[in-house]
Amino acid sequence: MRRWWRAGAAGLCLAGALLALWLFRTHQQIQTVGVQVYREFEGDGLPLQPGVLDDPIFQALPPPPPDRPVSPGRYRAPASPEPAAEAPKPVDPPPIQQKPAAEAPPKKVPPASPVAVPPPAASPSPAAERTAAAAPSPRPVVPTPPRLSPPAAAAPAVPPAAAPLTFTQRLSTRERIHVLLIGNDREKLGEGRADVLLVLTFDPVERQLSLLSIPRDTRVTLPGRGPVKINAAYAYGGASLQTVTVERFLGIPMDKVVEVSLGGFRDAIDAVGGVTVHPRFSFSLDGETFQPGAMHLEGAQALAYARMRKQDPQGDLGRNERQQEVIRSLMGALAGLSSTELTAVLQRLESSLRTNFSPSEVVRLRATHAYLLDHQRVVRVQGVGRTIGRGWYYLVPDQERQRLHLLLR
Repeated sequence: MRRWWRAGAAGLCLAGALLALWLFRTHQQIQTVGVQVYREFEGDGLPLQPGVLDDPIFQALPPPPPDRPVSPGRYRAPASPEPAAEAPKPVDPPPIQQKPAAEAPPKKVPPASPVAVPPPAASPSPAAERTAAAAPSPRPVVPTPPRLSPPAAAAPAVPPAAAPLTFTQRLSTRERIHVLLIGNDREKLGEGRADVLLVLTFDPVERQLSLLSIPRDTRVTLPGRGPVKINAAYAYGGASLQTVTVERFLGIPMDKVVEVSLGGFRDAIDAVGGVTVHPRFSFSLDGETFQPGAMHLEGAQALAYARMRKQDPQGDLGRNERQQEVIRSLMGALAGLSSTELTAVLQRLESSLRTNFSPSEVVRLRATHAYLLDHQRVVRVQGVGRTIGRGWYYLVPDQERQRLHLLLR
């Protein structure tokens, strides 16, 4: 009996050791892939670049309520706060001029002759010198120490500034989290223009995910470039400049950024086995035909479905809604993957995906904001299309930018 018990215990220990080894290797694989896709975007941290979040149209708005703090986003302070500057040492008051000890005033002795004596050059008090010379030798007087005023009460010590919360810690607060998804229109990262600009706002209080697609033709002013379409920022400065431009437009800092190429978008959909969409009308593009009703699409089909614009009665706004539909379906598929399956997807996207998310942050976000698939709302940017010069632009008034700011803030 004991032999069987010992054999069973040894088997359990061996199984536990194998499980621990498998978990360790899985964690190590996830970390390795995370290093491949991780990227610190230029401009992360403090201080803010001038003009990013200080547009006067947002400064004029009322401050947020104290129970809904605004997230600092990617503009975080250093992990270890700098030591506070030493308080200036109190300056001792100037020494008090002491009068000589009280003595009988010396008798005045008339001068022996009226010979004029020139005053000494370095004597601060000629009268005191003549008096001291004519007076009898007094006993040495020990000067009384100066009577200083009592020291002022020390200022209360200022407690050191609390260390800034990490992104993972902020997930457990009442702060909203803003994530910017940038999808370019080329097979490789860093090329072309931004074809998708989608802001995901996670609200832990309302337990709701908001999706805001910014039309790529939105007219903005880019420092050094003048009026341009908002997606041109990607061509001029990649994902970093594109992120700053979106932040200027909304007056809201982004917490995280995900950059994916056109090829990566297609590969991600194929990696999860496709997405399900519901076309509202019939149309064809790139050899693919779509009919009203539920359709399951592979990567290339989903790209055609999400990119069509000219046949849509709503133009770019209708295309934005189809992009959101594809992304929501893709998010749902990714949320159902195990760690091993998620690692395989990331390995497939190593060359076409960059983000300042770490693998542990993604896991924590999915755990603390599990409502993201069930409670969603779509936010539309209100504006008008107009031809200016040779270009077609989507004009968004300042009042609409203020509305979006307050809605997402």
